[in-house]
Amino acid sequence: MYFKQKYRRFIWAVSVGVAAAIFSLIIIQGLYRPQSPYIIPLNMTVNYAIVLCILVAIIPPAIVEYNNDRWLKQVDKNIPLFLMDVTESIRSGIPMLRALELASKRDYGPISKNLETAVVNFNLTSDLDGSLNWFGNSLIRPNGKRVSTILLEAYKSGGRMLDVLETSINMFTSIDEYRVEKESNVAPYVILVYVSSLIFLFIGWTIIAQFLTPLTTQKAISSTTNINIKALDISYYKSIIFWAAIVEGLLGGLVAGKITSSKIFSGLIHSVLLIVITIVFYSLFLS
Repeated sequence: MYFKQKYRRFIWAVSVGVAAAIFSLIIIQGLYRPQSPYIIPLNMTVNYAIVLCILVAIIPPAIVEYNNDRWLKQVDKNIPLFLMDVTESIRSGIPMLRALELASKRDYGPISKNLETAVVNFNLTSDLDGSLNWFGNSLIRPNGKRVSTILLEAYKSGGRMLDVLETSINMFTSIDEYRVEKESNVAPYVILVYVSSLIFLFIGWTIIAQFLTPLTTQKAISSTTNINIKALDISYYKSIIFWAAIVEGLLGGLVAGKITSSKIFSGLIHSVLLIVITIVFYSLFLS
């Protein structure tokens, strides 16, 4: 199903509310109390708990947005197939209304259920214009409204019906081919977002494990340097790089969504994956 705006807002409200409740519990139990000079938590367990709050807040909306994005893509993908089958039925001598009824029993992804509802509505009201306009609006996508207009005009054109439908098939096929080509062209940029996050994590591991950790364990410093080793708290630097990676994963996922779907929130699913990758990496190599 496609989640409408009011349901999406409700899911956002519930998710953020639950996340806020968990974060409040962390504060109440005293696990996290900001203290100068370290404002961020130094305990990685507390860091993981706070990130869990972020995941609780964004995972349900991410699933909803991912579902809606796939639903809309299925509409664009199946419209040419739907028109082809309707055209072939009409070419074989079946009236257009009967062709639509037969098409409603086939599988065109999200189109089928809405088409079946439109056909039932027409059979009850005999209002073809209203039924097809509802059908077009129910598909959300601009192509849905276009296809309903084309079906109405084809029905009114009489003997030129097949010409109208065949022309529209070519148009929708070209639009779908452009969509597929666009997705193929932007796919490397999405991969680049993941690669950049992994590179950042590797650089963070190098700084902590290969530079800061050996430095803080040395017992003596050259007299020519002014570094105070006791002032270095390795937990602080681990937390700094951890939260930098979390922010990069969150924003990088949103950028990936903007690239692929032209909608920021479509990238929430990528943000979730990048945050989980960061947690797993830290648990394995920097715990």
